[in-house]
Amino acid sequence: MSDIALTVSVLALVAVVGLWIGNVKVRGVGFGIGGVLFGGIIVGHFVDQAGITLSSPMLHFIQEFGLILFVYTIGIQVGPGFFASLRVSGLRLNLFAILIVILGGLVTAVLHKLFDIPLPVVLGIFSGAVTNTPALGAGQQILRDLGVPLDTVDQMGMSYAMAYPFGICGILLTMWAGATVFPHQRRERSPAV
Repeated sequence: MSDIALTVSVLALVAVVGLWIGNVKVRGVGFGIGGVLFGGIIVGHFVDQAGITLSSPMLHFIQEFGLILFVYTIGIQVGPGFFASLRVSGLRLNLFAILIVILGGLVTAVLHKLFDIPLPVVLGIFSGAVTNTPALGAGQQILRDLGVPLDTVDQMGMSYAMAYPFGICGILLTMWAGATVFPHQRRERSPAV
């Protein structure tokens, strides 16, 4: 089998396993499309154990193309209601989101300095912890442009994959805590949704 066909086959397997994981729900909560990340971790483990080498240029193309599609679909989904939401409560929520990103960046800088964590690893932790896939792509591109060796750049992706599940759990726990602390607001908004 050619390198390209093997790479596409493995990626298709990742998609199938990931979508299956994403459909599994426990008490109504599931990973959704985030299951593909876990599918990639599982399949990647077995591909590595089997000693299979995938086409590096093909993986790079798929990474870039996948990021483009991801950002495009988010824009299509969120774009139409973006300006309308700014009028209602969006400005306050956007300022809160900016504060969260700045706080995450400060925590990342402190981790880097205090524990001497390598920059690619700490950037991956930041991207995964805030579940920000475009930050992963941008960080990897910046590291490549700076001439950082590819195996070091790959550390960013691995640390992203390790931090991402904790970021998802943090989001779910925050939503659960918010619904517990403010149950009246959830009931008021339920009929409109």
